[in-house]
Amino acid sequence: LQIPSSGITLLEGPGRFGKEVRAVVQNWSALLLSQGHAVHWIDGGHRFDPSKFFPAMRSMNCSIEEGLRRLYIGRGFTLHQLHALIVRVRHELALTKASIIVIDGMLAMFLDEQIKRFESRSILRHCLVSLEDLARFCPVIILDGRTTTPLHQQLKHTMRPYLSQHLKGQWENQKHRRLRFTTDEQQYLVDIGSKRTQDMQQRFEGITS
Repeated sequence: LQIPSSGITLLEGPGRFGKEVRAVVQNWSALLLSQGHAVHWIDGGHRFDPSKFFPAMRSMNCSIEEGLRRLYIGRGFTLHQLHALIVRVRHELALTKASIIVIDGMLAMFLDEQIKRFESRSILRHCLVSLEDLARFCPVIILDGRTTTPLHQQLKHTMRPYLSQHLKGQWENQKHRRLRFTTDEQQYLVDIGSKRTQDMQQRFEGITS
């Protein structure tokens, strides 16, 4: 499963808002960081943990301190904050020359019951237009999970015209943490729970940046 080279990719997992597939994008990001590239990671689900990057970075002989200097984190605690971060990253990209932009848990922010549906879809379209512009310079990865509500389904439908690729992950073997990703043309089998990865994760669990 290769890092997308351009466009907007929706990486969809079997859990809530892309929890399971995050490991795939963390490995992609670690690979780019180990090669001296910059990565933008926008957290829309209040769940970013830098220590999750450590095992992959160490396995690639990447200095954690040096790598994290090229990892640019933005946290949106409300839908409007997330929207502002997505708009702002266009200007930041001109300085960082990042090789990938990750939007983690983006649709979770649009399901806030205090936001009117019309306003939610309007902001989503504006975000997608901004991301579509960004995707001309580097690939954009949006993480999401199984559909939870009719509104969630509507939001996914709104996203479709903007997507270059939609990779949908389902458990091939949940016990052994193997995911099967499918597109219209291909299938990929990804092991996200190898013994070595689990051992290294436990070793670095308590470390924070």
